[in-house]
Amino acid sequence: MASSSNFAPPKLDDFILTERLGSGTYATVYKAYRKGDSREAVAVKVVAKKTLNKASTENLLTEIEILKTVRHPHIVQLKDFVWDSENIYLILEWCSGGDLSRFIRSRRILPERVARRFLQQIGHSYMTEISPTWI
Repeated sequence: MASSSNFAPPKLDDFILTERLGSGTYATVYKAYRKGDSREAVAVKVVAKKTLNKASTENLLTEIEILKTVRHPHIVQLKDFVWDSENIYLILEWCSGGDLSRFIRSRRILPERVARRFLQQIGHSYMTEISPTWI
């Protein structure tokens, strides 16, 4: 569920950040549109540099490296990443249906066959897309 904030989203040169989709310990995710003719919808994960310690910085770099190499219909695609003096921005594929967490919360109970299918997709994605150097 999208939530609003009293704070304006950060400015990013090539994108117009609109609604805040959610936030966690280190990041806030916004729906955004690429400026120009295409007006492509994307999700922008904004990570404030001041919130990062050594371990979380390493985790973020690992996330970026993995997402740069993975191309799979069941894994969100990293389109680009940029940074400025305050934030790191991950430009991600827009998933209009939301994420797996939202899907599970909206249904409260998942039938075993649905959970099994998700686990198969995740396992298959991991085994076929991620280089053995990441294991």
